[in-house]
Amino acid sequence: MKKFIFLLLIVFISTSVYAETYEVKSGDTLYGILSDRFTPQEMAEINSRIKKEVKGFVLKPGMKLILESNKVTINAALDKDVIIEKAADGTASVKVNSYEQEMMNVVVRGTIENNLFDAMAKAGEDAELAANLASIFEWEIDFFKDLRPGDRFVVLVEKKFVKDKYAGYGKILAADFYNQGKLKRAVYYNDGKKNKGYYNEKGEGLERGFLRVPLNYSRISSRYSTSRLHPVLGYHRPHYGVDYAAPTGTPVKATASGVVKIKSRTKGNGNYIALRHPNGYETFYLHLNGFNRAIRQGSYVEQGQIIGYVGSTGYSTGPHLDYRIRKNGKWLNPLTFVATPKTLKKDEVPAFLEHASVFFDKLNMSHIVYAQYSPALSVSPINNSMSMVQF
Repeated sequence: MKKFIFLLLIVFISTSVYAETYEVKSGDTLYGILSDRFTPQEMAEINSRIKKEVKGFVLKPGMKLILESNKVTINAALDKDVIIEKAADGTASVKVNSYEQEMMNVVVRGTIENNLFDAMAKAGEDAELAANLASIFEWEIDFFKDLRPGDRFVVLVEKKFVKDKYAGYGKILAADFYNQGKLKRAVYYNDGKKNKGYYNEKGEGLERGFLRVPLNYSRISSRYSTSRLHPVLGYHRPHYGVDYAAPTGTPVKATASGVVKIKSRTKGNGNYIALRHPNGYETFYLHLNGFNRAIRQGSYVEQGQIIGYVGSTGYSTGPHLDYRIRKNGKWLNPLTFVATPKTLKKDEVPAFLEHASVFFDKLNMSHIVYAQYSPALSVSPINNSMSMVQF
């Protein structure tokens, strides 16, 4: 009897525990992977059910499938598994397991040696967080010219986790940036009415009606000029924009909310977009490789929305964006243009300060902890594992 039970146990373990993991490769199809398990008719039905349950589902390289005797689990997303089961009568069922997203508030600290992106990487963080931090302080700090070795930052940021795995950043809640000995501070505030964004400790808005630049660029390859030797045409003519060199395909963002006035292609401009903004402002984005397919002439776009991608169309010698600003028909120099800040009214400041005081305290405490690990105090510098502290 014991021997019989032992044999049953072995059979059960071998049939229920065994599972094979398959990683999707380029060119794979779900039918191709599962053709030995389901008929073409069954696969058509399974595909239909999956697309109904998971909007926009596409089998992508890198996805993992867990293959068991009567069950297939597709890791469709970090927060979703698609489970295909075959019953004893041969019928197939499809269900989706969704996992809750947890948010953790953490502290990220770093010191500048070369640039912000390198410093963020040394803190164990992604370039996305560096870009988000730079966008908050873009009107306070020129991250290409103003940074110095020894500048430092503290960021209080939300991090998303699904099944105990990191799933991306949430909002930056507050941040300090010491640049050339001067403290720049930002706190996110939303009063549930019209005020929403980042403000300094006085309630002055850091965000403005216009972004300072429309993309993450490598360098400025040509500046605003009333007389420039054109690199293609070979003679002098005005250049009413700034050329930002960047790799082909780099996303280009609308610097301010507005309406798409022009979405077209010309011989000189190549693919370009012109946006019309309130108070007589217009912005222009030239030599694009392509457009955001979702926008049309007459569409309304939000500040920061991707409208196109860097290219080298038209009269161009290499991939870059020619960005221009015009007000009431007069061209403005984008490098000297200063947008009006969004600032709280005097009677709105007390509510902001009450909200912000908690974050001020956390930022101040973070600096104390940071100082304890400062090389200047003969203590080992903070390491990557210490760069993230929950608060």
